[in-house]
Amino acid sequence: MLNSVNAGRRLMLRAAIYPLAAVAITSLAFLLLGPKYAVGNALTGFATVLGGWVAARTALGGGVQAAGAAMTRLILAMVFKWVVIFVALALGFALWRLPPLALMAGIAIGLIFQVLALARR
Repeated sequence: MLNSVNAGRRLMLRAAIYPLAAVAITSLAFLLLGPKYAVGNALTGFATVLGGWVAARTALGGGVQAAGAAMTRLILAMVFKWVVIFVALALGFALWRLPPLALMAGIAIGLIFQVLALARR
């Protein structure tokens, strides 16, 4: 039982570190286009990673429960993740007027590397 808990924690950590590194590297590359591009990429990329972490904590944090409660936790986790991402996107578009390319790239990079981190064995 303890090994499966540690394996789950390692998986959640890996699912956060890989996208963080990818977003940081991509943000540095966007500095070539300008600081607003780098900030936009970092904003939505880090929001994607934060949303994924919040979703993992919500979905997996309740222990063993009935199927209905587990499904509710999974749905709430996904809603929390997308709320965090949409808030960051709205702030970037409306409030700070950051470039749309950078904002969308941050989301794409964050999500792609989360999936790659989880798919790696």
